[in-house]
Amino acid sequence: MMLGSLGQNLIYLVDTSFIGRVSEYDLGGSAIGGIFYFLLFMVGYALNTGMQVMVARRKGEGNDAAIGEVVDHQLYLILSLGVIAYITLRYLSPVILPLIIHSDIVRDKALCFLHYRSYGIVFGLVNSMFMSFFIGIGITKVTTWTTGVMVAVNIFFLSVLVFGKLGFPRMEIAGAGLASSLAEMSVTVVMIFYLFRKKFKHEYRLFEFLKVRVSLIIQMLKLSGPLVFQQLISVGSWWIFFLAIEHLGERPLAVSNLIRSMYTMYGVPVWALASTTNSMTSNLIGQGKSNDVIPLIKKIAVLSFSFAIIFAMVILFIPTAVLSIFTNDKDLIADSISTLPTILLAISLFSVAILVMFAVSGTGATRISFYVEVTCIVAYLTYIYFTAIKFECPLPIIWLAEAVYWIIALTLCALYIKYGNWRLKKV
Repeated sequence: MMLGSLGQNLIYLVDTSFIGRVSEYDLGGSAIGGIFYFLLFMVGYALNTGMQVMVARRKGEGNDAAIGEVVDHQLYLILSLGVIAYITLRYLSPVILPLIIHSDIVRDKALCFLHYRSYGIVFGLVNSMFMSFFIGIGITKVTTWTTGVMVAVNIFFLSVLVFGKLGFPRMEIAGAGLASSLAEMSVTVVMIFYLFRKKFKHEYRLFEFLKVRVSLIIQMLKLSGPLVFQQLISVGSWWIFFLAIEHLGERPLAVSNLIRSMYTMYGVPVWALASTTNSMTSNLIGQGKSNDVIPLIKKIAVLSFSFAIIFAMVILFIPTAVLSIFTNDKDLIADSISTLPTILLAISLFSVAILVMFAVSGTGATRISFYVEVTCIVAYLTYIYFTAIKFECPLPIIWLAEAVYWIIALTLCALYIKYGNWRLKKV
């Protein structure tokens, strides 16, 4: 699952390592464009998380035959969203971005990136749906194949398209967008092949596309709806964060993209553990073992926090070597080091808070997750307004917004898990 959780994170990390060797303007453009893409992707991810809860619950109940119908109806929703997302990225970005980006060169770089990155959005959403299905039923071996293919395809095309090798034109940031889209397409092929080769289609009655049940779609949207809005305001606030920094100049934006890379690198194992928490929480409740949920969260939290400690030690001892993965600009690396302690604090809180948040959604209490998200975002944006816009504080101070967010999220979600009525939730 850690391999599978790479997904968009892996694409972002590899893209950054190549784009960071072109220019800091390209690095800034990929930050703004990448988060805009991620905003639309996470809407689908939230829908797929809701489906994952239902699949895991049916699996826990021993009702495998009902899983295929859930997945089929999810495919209708995801393909519809994919078309909307493609139109937004391909045709509406040139209208939206000029209204909010101060630097002309960063805006042009972001638009160039999104032009080619838009081709992969439908495939990325479908891949996320298939992965949610596999996680829901507890089969995660497929991640080995999908990740291997994604890495190979993405790195190959980044190598030849960004810098113009093997007869390909030098496309720079545009090449990064196209390479990522081709990687997404290749993973979809592997996913479909695996589904049919291993006979999951027959075992879970997938792709039978029986009569559309509006009541099931409504039930799925009711479960996923709060998660969708949660992701919109969460990633949307992340985008606002980078837009606020962009108004401080190209260098702070480039530094923040490198810091974001640290965040993303650490997030690989933690997002996998969070997804595990979500699925296992729903599965345990389906088996009637609600009392095992809190001990489960505690055990996974110890493992997750251990990752945070190891990662922090690596960053503190060899910060230059780690940052050099993403850029060869020595001045940019030097300017980034002062912000690392701040992000390590945020990472430590994130390692536990995200597990508890996913446990809450795993119980089916997605509305509670949404309320928690709204509370966190209000505090987050308020902090950003005063530190980044009103007082233009140094980056280490601005990045403390992440710690503020995770402290509030951990506190509220932990209180709900301890005192809430989630044991009575039906999905």
